[in-house]
Amino acid sequence: MDTALIEVVRRLVGKNQFTSHQDHNKAFGYNLPEWYDKEMNKLGEKYRNIRWLPLDIPKIEFDDYSEFLDIWDNHNIDVVRLKPCTAEPWTAEKHPLGTGSNYHKPQFKGLHFYTEDPAKFNENERGIFAHKYYEHPVFKPIIEQVKEFFPFHQISHMYIWESVKSVIPHRDQTFFWNCPTEFRSMLHDENDQPTLYVADAQYGDAHYIDLPKDTNSFCWSNGSQIHGSDFYGKRKQLLCINGFLSITKLDALLEKSIDKYKDILNYKLDF
Repeated sequence: MDTALIEVVRRLVGKNQFTSHQDHNKAFGYNLPEWYDKEMNKLGEKYRNIRWLPLDIPKIEFDDYSEFLDIWDNHNIDVVRLKPCTAEPWTAEKHPLGTGSNYHKPQFKGLHFYTEDPAKFNENERGIFAHKYYEHPVFKPIIEQVKEFFPFHQISHMYIWESVKSVIPHRDQTFFWNCPTEFRSMLHDENDQPTLYVADAQYGDAHYIDLPKDTNSFCWSNGSQIHGSDFYGKRKQLLCINGFLSITKLDALLEKSIDKYKDILNYKLDF
């Protein structure tokens, strides 16, 4: 964890905070109802103090990890950058790292295994990174578990990323509410220490995501936190989920997850 770099990024992202319905539409083209934006802002006020949180749901796992790994190693792609975003607002030609940037050298390998409309997958003009969709029965249990346990009203994509280098602290180009908006499951991790971390965009405190034994799923806010990861040459596959959250499901899951895990977190969660 590079604390000096976290401080630089934290100051930069503070200048680009999106919290309103109008800002969401303008920045990302989402047609969010006013009532939805207001309710998510209310949850942002309620859950602002969450840095990261384990989720009180069963472990998300493959029926046969070795079968998945064979599929993964044969079908994933290098996730190179295709266009600028809020995290890195430079074109390939103007990027300060030149040919060392992620336009040329990927930070991840990736594969989408679920999309709500496969026929339109490659028509996504907002795609920031290279992406590939590959359908296979090995992913069926993951899809079923995510739909059952995660608090989404509508899921647009599920995909897996595997880091191949350290990822600098950044904010994703998704939503910017102060309640948890980013949902992940660590499907496999060979590291013997936590590598993912979040840092509060306002207050600056940073914490590794150190999961308990009984869950591999967690969340954080893309509005209140920036995030990054260390790399030690060991493999890990991270499940990422994009979509629109259910207000009631999200509130209920956060309540029960806080009740279960608040006393074992590596920071003090106050309300």
